[in-house]
Amino acid sequence: MGLQNPITNLILEALQGASECEFETLVARFPQFTWNELNTEVSRLSRMGEIVITRGVGTYTIRLAIVLR
Repeated sequence: MGLQNPITNLILEALQGASECEFETLVARFPQFTWNELNTEVSRLSRMGEIVITRGVGTYTIRLAIVLR
């Protein structure tokens, strides 16, 4: 993987050691970023297979993907 920007590192660090995290929790935890910036990066990480997004009733839950090597 290439260079990661600060928002990527913060999201991945927030998910380390947590089984899952609601998207709104990330928004509240990182007020220095807009909702749109976080959403864009979470979407990108999901497309890359780094995280898994699960849609619930009115919520989106995020967790690290299990990578088998």
